[in-house]
Order: sequence, then C-alpha cells, then structure tokens
Amino acid sequence: MTKTIASNKENIDSSTIYEAKQDGDGDNLTVFIKESDAKKMQKQQAFTKVVDSDKTEALKELPATNGKLLLLAQGDATKIQIGEKEQTVAYGGNITLGDARTYAKKIVIVPDALWNTVNAKSESVATVIMKKDASDYLADFKDIDRAQLADLKS
Repeated sequence: MTKTIASNKENIDSSTIYEAKQDGDGDNLTVFIKESDAKKMQKQQAFTKVVDSDKTEALKELPATNGKLLLLAQGDATKIQIGEKEQTVAYGGNITLGDARTYAKKIVIVPDALWNTVNAKSESVATVIMKKDASDYLADFKDIDRAQLADLKS
C-alpha cells in the first residue's frame, strides 16, 4: 500500500495508513479497526450511516464501544464468527466506510485494550485524500486488495 501511495504522491493531498485485521473474503469480509484509529477516521468523515438501500448520510458520531467489540453492519447481530471462534459483539448500526458497503460487509470497531485478542489476518486500511476527484485515479492504485471511494475532509 505504501508503494502505491508513494507512486501516486503527485495526485495525493494527504494519506494515513491504519493497522487493521481481516477475516473472511469476498462478500463475507469482516474488517477490524482499532477504536482509536476509527475515531481518527471519523474525524475525516470516513464513516456514513445507511438510511436506505442506496442512500447514506454523514455519520455525526461513531457509536461508543463501551469496552466491547462493536459491529457496524447491515443486519443486527450479537455474535460474529472470527475464524473458528464465535465472538460476542454489540451492534452499532447500519454504518459503513464511504458511500456504500463495497469494501467490507462487516466492520468491527475494537477497543484498543482488546486489539491483541482478535485473531485475524493483519492488514492495513488507508485514507487517501486526492487533490482532484479520486475516481479519476482509482485505477492507479494497483497493489491494494480493495478500494472504497468516500468524500473525506482533510
């Protein structure tokens, strides 16, 4: 990811790479983000609330984790599967990254103190703010698994 960001630096206004974890793949992908990082991402307005099937609105405030794993997904749930293990979660609402749920079907905000208890594949998530319309440059980001357009503020 850092290589792709560096090779596109002339088109990038700013970027931040966050540690993340992933479990599953394709339509069953769950991404885990540390609570402290999710709060930073929220300040950039990376999260949106889904108000109906194809309409989102800016999320005013990220729900509190209250020391528990917080599930952001289309459907309410009290447990999720992480590998072979079932984990209890609190449901935070139909919230996603960007304007659609194309990046991950489930996002789990993990309190920093519980981060090491999540046994999933280490990955990273980046917020990249482009100088112009990001859709013009999306094809230039070649060594990343998934991309999600969002209208972030710097």
